[in-house]
Amino acid sequence: MDRKYFASADPDTLATELWSKVTNYYEEVERNQRLALWRRAYRAYFGLNDREQHQGLKIRSGGEQGELSTMKANHYRNLLMHLHVLATQQRPSFECRAVNTDYKSQIQTILGTNLLEYYLREKHFEDHYRLAMEYLLNYGEAYTEVGWDKKRGEEYGGDIDTGEIIKTGDVFMRVYAPHDVIRGARSDADTKQNWYILRRWENRFDLAARFPDHAEKVMQHAADYDQEELSAFFRKYTDEDDDMIPVFQFYHERTDACPDGREAVFLGSDCLLQNSELSMAELPVYKAMAYSQHGTSFGYTVAFDLLVVQEAIDNLYSTVLSNQLTFGVQNIWMKPGANITESALGGGLNIIEAAEKPEALNLTHTPPEIFNFLKGLESLGEMLSGVNSVARGQPEASLKSGAALALVASQAVQFSNGIQASYVRMLEDTGSAVIKTLQKRATLPRTAAIVGKNNRSYMKEFSAADISSISRVFVDVGNPVTRTVAGRIELANSLLQGQAIKRPEQYIQVITTGRLDPVIDAEQQENLQIQLENEELRQGNPVQAVAVDMHIQHIKDHKAIFADPEARKDPKVLGAALDHIQEHIMLLKTTDPSLLNALGQAPIAPDVPPQGANAPQPPMNQPQDPNQSEQAPAPQGMPPDQAAMLPTIPQAV
Repeated sequence: MDRKYFASADPDTLATELWSKVTNYYEEVERNQRLALWRRAYRAYFGLNDREQHQGLKIRSGGEQGELSTMKANHYRNLLMHLHVLATQQRPSFECRAVNTDYKSQIQTILGTNLLEYYLREKHFEDHYRLAMEYLLNYGEAYTEVGWDKKRGEEYGGDIDTGEIIKTGDVFMRVYAPHDVIRGARSDADTKQNWYILRRWENRFDLAARFPDHAEKVMQHAADYDQEELSAFFRKYTDEDDDMIPVFQFYHERTDACPDGREAVFLGSDCLLQNSELSMAELPVYKAMAYSQHGTSFGYTVAFDLLVVQEAIDNLYSTVLSNQLTFGVQNIWMKPGANITESALGGGLNIIEAAEKPEALNLTHTPPEIFNFLKGLESLGEMLSGVNSVARGQPEASLKSGAALALVASQAVQFSNGIQASYVRMLEDTGSAVIKTLQKRATLPRTAAIVGKNNRSYMKEFSAADISSISRVFVDVGNPVTRTVAGRIELANSLLQGQAIKRPEQYIQVITTGRLDPVIDAEQQENLQIQLENEELRQGNPVQAVAVDMHIQHIKDHKAIFADPEARKDPKVLGAALDHIQEHIMLLKTTDPSLLNALGQAPIAPDVPPQGANAPQPPMNQPQDPNQSEQAPAPQGMPPDQAAMLPTIPQAV
């Protein structure tokens, strides 16, 4: 009972407790050979040998006496890059969802969606996502950190006392490979981690300026180089004066054992730079893992299955190359004691005189089994990765028809669906994190470049209140049909046949991008306008219709107001809704038919006044004048300029 939870340690001992977690993690990944596996994957992906030299740069010597020639034919990276393209080629499309469905909330979701597009495009979050996918494919897992940096953003003002420039702050994102993410190594991958320690590299001078109270410790800190060599498989340190030092960031979720959460920055067991409660809305570290290794916190990837295939390919290519380079210059065999002389003709042809004919030894012959096995290994790599020859741009000769090629290509897409699902989940988690961070921390007004109509950007000022209603972010990476040109053409033709596409530029945009935004944007705006009008009418407020409204759609959607029993009991609501619907009917009768036809609406013929005995009589107190005519009464709430357009009703004589 005297044992204390490590995350609840006092500030004086917190760094020691956290450093113990770091060392335990690296000892565990060293013991279970996970670190060796990551090192092999790293070297195979970048074509490195054990000495971390790039084998792809030149032919190198191998063997005990340099008798072998080695080369790298990196099928491993090629297959993984094709999987990467299959998973990320369709640009993600974010969609924000709100708790409520009112007009204000829906408008906020549109702003939130555009903000995510802004961070994806302008803040280069898309590059972070692509890097995370590389980590996931090569090492089985990847991690992203979404946080808040108060020193980023625009200048907002200055501190009078210190003269320090105050900025609005902004969201940041970092991506980590698994060897830089310390966590409980023996927990199950499906179990939610309550804490993470993230390792990154920073310049010690920048770090000292950021933490002036600890500047002396930062400048004197010496990394534990034995530990660093253990934990970094691609970076070895020979210069202890290197300005780049490892910095460790600790996050703990709000739990029963740690109610307020916790976060800290430290360099080692004796250097705690920052300590506070968890400042974010949730644990700001998000895992991407296509497949898990059961019973551990580690991921698994098809790349691990390809490592031995790549090693065999390299060895066989090196065998063929060594044989060709060693024996490529012909050797001549002769009997012992043969008297052979030669003379040159013009420095070119040689005349050989001998008692017996010399015989050349053809040592360059390589058994065909080697080449057959090489081809089999390449096919094995394609089978294990799911990236077939069609996806690699080298279809088999037997695949001649377009239908057969499309079928085989679609199989590669289907194989990558598990990887893409993990990618989409990462996008949704981090997109929601960006919105939640802005909701919590964006208290000062800021501007962002929002894409508006016709993909034109404009500056939009916003703050946390403008996106307060958003609860979750969803991601659509597009239907597999839209990933090919043929699929997009088929989709565009279907929309054109169904008259959903009305302009040539819409057709072109669907073919080039596969996105339906140019087709549905106008309808979405119309629906939002109807929703806003319904909210006003439910309050009993009058709403004005205009000639360019889609009147039939408005009338049908406004009818939903009368389905509410409470609205039927409120004369004010009934009057406002009925007057507004009557206004749409009147506009269908009185608006220029050419305008209605251009909008795809059929005009309604004006009412024909009754004649004869059924004709309405003028008031008794007014003289009947056959030359007088009376204008039709205007509906309640109709503007004077529209009322003037109403047809006149001739008076009975």
